[in-house]
Amino acid sequence: MSEPAPNVALYFDPDGYVEPARAAGATGLMGRHVAGKEFLDAYLTYGSWEALAAVVKARARAAPLVELCRAHPSSRAKARRLQIVEEAECAARFAGPDRPADVLHFPCPPDARFAWLRREAAPAAVALCGVTHTLASPAAVAALGDLLAAPFEPYDALVCTSRAVLDTVRAVTDARAAYFRERFGGAPALRPRLELIPLGVNAERFRPALPDERARARAALQVADDEVMVLCVGRLSHHAKAHPFPLLAAAQHAARATGAKVHVLFAGWAAHPAVAQEFRAAARYFAPAARVSFADGHDPAVRAAVWPAADVFASLPDSVQETFGLVVVEAMASGLPVLASDWDGYRDLVADGETGLLVPTRMLPGALAGAAARLAFGQTNYDHYLAECGQAVAVDAGAAGALLARLVGDAGLRARFGAAGRARAVERFAWPHVVRAYEALWADQARELARHRGAARPAPGWYPPPEAAFGAYPSAWLSEASRLRAAADALPRLAGLLAMPLTSTAPERRCTDPAALAAALRAAARPRAVGELVAHLGPDPTAARAAIMWLLKYALLEVAE
Repeated sequence: MSEPAPNVALYFDPDGYVEPARAAGATGLMGRHVAGKEFLDAYLTYGSWEALAAVVKARARAAPLVELCRAHPSSRAKARRLQIVEEAECAARFAGPDRPADVLHFPCPPDARFAWLRREAAPAAVALCGVTHTLASPAAVAALGDLLAAPFEPYDALVCTSRAVLDTVRAVTDARAAYFRERFGGAPALRPRLELIPLGVNAERFRPALPDERARARAALQVADDEVMVLCVGRLSHHAKAHPFPLLAAAQHAARATGAKVHVLFAGWAAHPAVAQEFRAAARYFAPAARVSFADGHDPAVRAAVWPAADVFASLPDSVQETFGLVVVEAMASGLPVLASDWDGYRDLVADGETGLLVPTRMLPGALAGAAARLAFGQTNYDHYLAECGQAVAVDAGAAGALLARLVGDAGLRARFGAAGRARAVERFAWPHVVRAYEALWADQARELARHRGAARPAPGWYPPPEAAFGAYPSAWLSEASRLRAAADALPRLAGLLAMPLTSTAPERRCTDPAALAAALRAAARPRAVGELVAHLGPDPTAARAAIMWLLKYALLEVAE
């Protein structure tokens, strides 16, 4: 009998799972948006769940997920149950017996706020999981530091999409642990498990083109039959993605060396029109022997249409912001040979000499001394930091040219690499395999969580509650036994105080029902203990106590002693 599917909640925010529309004069589309969208679609399609919870900042933020489930082509996704849990409800919902899930998964590293909330309200209530994307930003580095400093536990997990990412996570957390040892002693160590799971690909949507599909795609893109088309898909960003020089220089060399008609197509999008203009100028300058064209890759329809037309896929990143290379997996699934940088997660994807060719990359110790400190202290911004790092990374343009010439000049080699790449993508990166890997991880987290339940007790949190943090502020603190009585004019004044904006601020967390408040005041016609009055103010004791303080604040109640 198969193991039951883990009970999982997704932390949902459109920024993690929805491709943003093009903004005026700029673009916010990042690889993580595409990856998140594909993950969510795959989980709805292939996940073995029957009920799914979504944790959101506010209920309105869940609208894209609700619509996706309603309109999803998978009949199972439509039939299964979806419940929405707002952040403010998390402590109570996950601590209760009908908790919505055993595992809460984030589209980023797990949020330390939830680790602190769990520690204070309901230890071992839920296991936290998240996934890496870029690790270069200050926020990403801080999130990795939180994995060590915040109260994460062995039943929590961080999914690393490549071996290079795993090494980076260990480097950052090991450095933080060394600091803690030096400053506080002991043996601090990373508690959450690190799990290596790649991003996935839809191997049905990305597949080798049939002859008629290829002919139509090339005609639509105005690619001649005798041209060898080299495709590059992704952001046109010379500082945050890939500088175009090595690819353009390689295309120039391949065209000269083979005599073939080389056509490079950039299916991309730029953050600013000036950047797109610079890419076009660079194409004219560095690759005059090749034909270079551009398509609007921001449009999903355009991105889908370019794959059938290509003969070779090329991606030569040099940015520290890169971590995986989803487009490489899409290219392999499409049956294309790949020319890629031997860089970060790319080397996990391409089997050099079997599914494509890797271009050497080089860095020099000391070339970036002080760069991280300048970023940390605001002497440079993140874009300039990425640019500075990128200018100190060399993708071997000579090697790229020789390797591209091999691919351009040998149709048989392209076919062998493409077929092997397709097989590798289907075997290792197709979404059903990736979803199963996630579910196996989540099931293991749930088992580990169950072993800790009952032993953990609430403990001080990151931000103590006001009664602890500001305990020295008031003259005195009331207790359950403190006796209060209604003022002589309390009932006539109640309605006016409830209606006046000045005296009715922040009503969300206290009882504001006029009938309940009036009942409490009538009960307090003679002195009553606080605990007695709470019973008149509804089922939520926190809201009742807040209401008692509101009545006391506006002299509807008085201290009886």
